[in-house]
Amino acid sequence: MDGHLDTEAIEGRLDSLLRQHPTALVAAIGADGIFVPMPESISVRDHQLLPGRSAMDFVVASDWDAVIEAWGETRVAGTAHADVRLNTTRDHRAAMHYFYLRERHGVLLGVLLGPGIETAMSRLEAMDDAPPRIARALKDDVAVFVEVDDAFVQILGWSPEDLIGHRSLEFIHPDDEELAIKSWMTMLAVRDVGPRVRMRHRHRDGSWVWLEVTNYNFLDDPERAHVATEMIDVSEEVAAHDAVRRRERLFTRLAEALPTGLIHLDHDRRIVYANERLTEILGTGVADLVDERLATVVRDDWASLDTAIVGALRDGRDADLEVQIRPPGPSGLRRCFAKVRSLIDDGEVTGAIITLEDITESAQLRVELERRANLDMLTRCLNRATVMSALEAVVAQDDEALVAALFIDLDEFKLVNDGHGHAVGDELLIIASERLTGAVRHGDFVGRLGGDEFLVVCPEISGFDEARALADRIAGALHGVFSIEGHAIELRASVGVACAPRRDASAEELVSRADAAMYAAKRHRALGATERVVTDGHDAARFTS
Repeated sequence: MDGHLDTEAIEGRLDSLLRQHPTALVAAIGADGIFVPMPESISVRDHQLLPGRSAMDFVVASDWDAVIEAWGETRVAGTAHADVRLNTTRDHRAAMHYFYLRERHGVLLGVLLGPGIETAMSRLEAMDDAPPRIARALKDDVAVFVEVDDAFVQILGWSPEDLIGHRSLEFIHPDDEELAIKSWMTMLAVRDVGPRVRMRHRHRDGSWVWLEVTNYNFLDDPERAHVATEMIDVSEEVAAHDAVRRRERLFTRLAEALPTGLIHLDHDRRIVYANERLTEILGTGVADLVDERLATVVRDDWASLDTAIVGALRDGRDADLEVQIRPPGPSGLRRCFAKVRSLIDDGEVTGAIITLEDITESAQLRVELERRANLDMLTRCLNRATVMSALEAVVAQDDEALVAALFIDLDEFKLVNDGHGHAVGDELLIIASERLTGAVRHGDFVGRLGGDEFLVVCPEISGFDEARALADRIAGALHGVFSIEGHAIELRASVGVACAPRRDASAEELVSRADAAMYAAKRHRALGATERVVTDGHDAARFTS
């Protein structure tokens, strides 16, 4: 392969490159890729020598293939180069140039140039005291060790005598033996560089060390037929990857155990992960995009959720909101609490997490609790606090519109409780509340103040006449005889009305005036008055006859 190469031309290219780049670093390289002393016959001017044992010492692992390819091309074309990144300064790229000078000088020459080279090499030299990571060995055609370097001894703990004369397979983990044999046979078949593989090798103390192994086939080299093996200690890297995998498995197990649905999105709204609970909540199948997976969110709520997702992915904003889900099938509408959280790495948004918690039952419970908090549980009217709050909200509007309060008391109700029992009295209260609710206008509030007393709030009324007519209608609705548990029970009521402009009234004052008017009605009826309605200014009393 050497005879046809023009050494003069190759040396000319080398000299030109060194003149153009006075800061370039150089190395003499043997046939197995290992750095060797610079031959005196080669003039490299004042260029600094590359530290380390091979190019692999300072090139990132992902660029090793490019180095190997350039190495092979050099042996055919005489010169080649590879663009690489240095493992000490990843922000800077460099170029590794190879020159085939074996015919005249017995070596290949490597030239490394690019920005940041001197800084990178000084860092590499400062790392010389660190434990070695790269080891080299020579093997014969049946993978028997014939030579090992000091780094190999330090990494695995075996002495050269323990290794030389033994097949490398003896030191490989049983589970990796098949991989070792396949990679060796591939290297022999291609008569060149074999595949780079990771295998566990036995340490002298019985532990296992992960090594990344590359075999270089020089069996056809007449000067020294052998296989050069480069081994890189990747135990820390493998351990880190194992730790990541363990964390991923733990995350998956935790995510599947969660009672909430979980989605992990990338920056392009693509789904990276979704747990099974999400499928149960949404009723949708596997999808690439979050829009497809969340297709069962009701249309009225999707806009808000989509805005939250956009805010998380674009601006890094978090959001909490409630959405409704309409999954397929008979399960009906569901309500979910959604949390949208952005994922940020080094100040850059990389994706988002969305969780969906099914709160349908708790939402229903909340509505029920609110209803219970606002209603009188016997009559289903508003309770005292709620109806008074409604009246206070009306008078707080501070305008000229008229508001009316109607105070209703059931006549002789105590006699019903005493004579027929509280069960009959409760049933009479229920009948009274139903008839009272049916008599008021749409928009009026009906509340039970306690016992047999009720309050009707009219937020807006045309005038005193309409208020008095409503009182008359209520009194009429609450007059009659009803059969309760076999007893004929007569229902009658007295009604007091107070009416005033909102800005001139207070809730307590209106109720007090209506209460006073109601008692006036009771007094008139007790005195045998035939007048069914008694008025005084903006107050009126109405009693049943």
